Amino acid sequence: MVFWNFWKRKSKDTEEPRHIKTIRGQRNIDRAIKKGNYLIHRKVEPFSQVIGKYAIVKNKKTGKEFKITDFRDDKGYSDQFEVIKDWTYQYNDFNFPKEAAYVIPNDIKDDEIVIVDDLIENFIGYQHNQGNETRLKSCKAIWKSGDLQIQYNPEIDCVRAVG
Repeated sequence: MVFWNFWKRKSKDTEEPRHIKTIRGQRNIDRAIKKGNYLIHRKVEPFSQVIGKYAIVKNKKTGKEFKITDFRDDKGYSDQFEVIKDWTYQYNDFNFPKEAAYVIPNDIKDDEIVIVDDLIENFIGYQHNQGNETRLKSCKAIWKSGDLQIQYNPEIDCVRAVG
């Protein structure tokens, strides 16, 4: 695996920001260090995202059971149905390696704006008013005083869906 030249630039004249790559796992980090790459290490936190929800209801007359996935489903509120299993959330756990680092270009300049392709930090990129949410994968950052400052703005970077 090659760890140099991870960043992209179309030409020296364009204003398109470079892309910062992320490496995960101690073996990959050790290889990058041996190659002389400059790394910014971040703590990896577990993240469980809600990927769905459901409740089980039963028709009182027929005994037929239904799985409902929308809070607005009238079976959940009708006198003709009884709730067998109350709302349960389903999660998708991200099992990232415990070690991760950003590979920083040697010629990065203070106040340079970059794009981090694979965020180590957990930011919400999508929320639904019925409970679902997903992790933001990529975000702008600024290189300042020897560190990447992630420019996450939930008003811009997080899609909020209603319905």
